[in-house]
Amino acid sequence: MPYRDFEPVSKQLTIVVGLTVVGFMAFGLALSFYRNVLFEETLKTIGEQNQGLRETIVLGYQDLEYYRSAQFKDKYAKENLGKLNPGEKALIITEPPKTGTGPIDTSIEPTERQQAAYEEILRQMPVLQHWHLYLFHKNEVEKLRRGL
Repeated sequence: MPYRDFEPVSKQLTIVVGLTVVGFMAFGLALSFYRNVLFEETLKTIGEQNQGLRETIVLGYQDLEYYRSAQFKDKYAKENLGKLNPGEKALIITEPPKTGTGPIDTSIEPTERQQAAYEEILRQMPVLQHWHLYLFHKNEVEKLRRGL
């Protein structure tokens, strides 16, 4: 009889140990699968970063090629050093002063014409510049009014 008492305990112990081993194996499998998924996502992110770096490098090589070109050297010499090629002439384009948009009516007296030109300049001038002139350069406002 004592042998029969040990038999169910040993079967139960074998089943518990077997289930524990199977549980650890399932946990290991799930952990391995999760690590593989994370690794694949990391590889995908790194691949995207590599592609971005490749594009940046290509743009850098294109810029370097442009900076080494004769076209850039010519442009730099003209803009920053004031150099010109033989036979070239520099043409400086400036904006003409805006005094009026329409034709000037000669029937208006000179003082009225001056006042109209002065008001037109004030209309075209930004408000911030109006206040700057008014607060800091009152004499120039009067000169502007008389000069037109």
